Amino acid sequence: MAISYIASYYMANYFNLANQINSSVECFAFDSIASTNDYLSALAFSDTTQICIASEQTQGKGQYDRAWLSQKDASILLSIRYVFRADLSLNGLSLVIGLAIVSALEELSIKQIKLKWPNDVFFDNKKLAGILIENTVQGEFQSVVIGLGLNYDLNQKFECQSPWIDLASIIPKLPNIENLAALLINHILKNCQLFEFHDLSYFIQSWEQVDYLKNTHVKLDINNQTFAGIVRGINPQGMLMVEANGQLIEVCSSKQIRLI
Repeated sequence: MAISYIASYYMANYFNLANQINSSVECFAFDSIASTNDYLSALAFSDTTQICIASEQTQGKGQYDRAWLSQKDASILLSIRYVFRADLSLNGLSLVIGLAIVSALEELSIKQIKLKWPNDVFFDNKKLAGILIENTVQGEFQSVVIGLGLNYDLNQKFECQSPWIDLASIIPKLPNIENLAALLINHILKNCQLFEFHDLSYFIQSWEQVDYLKNTHVKLDINNQTFAGIVRGINPQGMLMVEANGQLIEVCSSKQIRLI
């Protein structure tokens, strides 16, 4: 396993992280960084899986360049750069990563985790974690950066527009933050490998069991028109299926739907 120690803080919190990963990886860790996703995206192409983890992000981002808010030492903030072949469709990858988070948390006896299409992890109707995926094509390969922000132990005065929850509010004893990061990474890498060989179809049944939106009523905005509809699940390409006006409509962006 390859490992890079960056910043003295690495020695305190993530000294053994790479040694707990079940694949060959290169790790970068920071006390504070603008964005773990941006850091990995800026590196020269490598076919080695790379991980960037930080105690704080000053310019963290979510989907559609929305700001990802966090507190120092209070969240799991990490990104993984994983290389897929260029001809592999990445449709549904964010759903597969969400399922990896669910399976990791189930090892901590946390049940009733739900996934809100396409990239949010919910518990008790509150956001626990978010996923951001960015990719670039490099010849015969595509370099995919998978970002994860998971609320670990937030100050209860933490202000966010969306209802949130952290692990400290769910389980009586928090796991060591390094062990938790390793657990999450191992499950993500496992699902990436399965996705590469089986695509999304392998995960459809698992998704149905944790689908937060299924059978919920939504407003659907398409082609400057608004419809009322009911979410019926996802299709084999990972698009959301909404029943409206007697037909099933494929939704490819979360910007197109609003909960009623």
